[in-house]
Amino acid sequence: MARILLVEDEPLVAHMVRRILERAGHQVDWAPSGQVALEKVSEAYDLVVCDLVMPGISGLEVIRKIREQGLSTTILALSASVSEKSRREALEAGAQAFLGKPFETQALLAQVDRLLAGEGGLGG
Repeated sequence: MARILLVEDEPLVAHMVRRILERAGHQVDWAPSGQVALEKVSEAYDLVVCDLVMPGISGLEVIRKIREQGLSTTILALSASVSEKSRREALEAGAQAFLGKPFETQALLAQVDRLLAGEGGLGG
């Protein structure tokens, strides 16, 4: 079981992702904004699953700030924008992987499993 921080501003999406991850046996904390995520991220998480586009502090900024703090937490970026630019920006900011929305449950779980096993990936 991994400890995961889910950073997602859309409550319905957050509920769905949280349910998927909890059913897979993980402990999931939810941060509904970038600000809340930055307050929580000082805690020990095995994985941060972070939406890129959010009002206020964006997911890219959350990822950058995690890296600026020197935290080695593994990060999976999520975005409805599946352009090569979005992928590149997420990876350059410090995410290890990117998954486009919408995604299949198995795609999310496979990506999470790969990351928790220490493998990266671009996802789809």
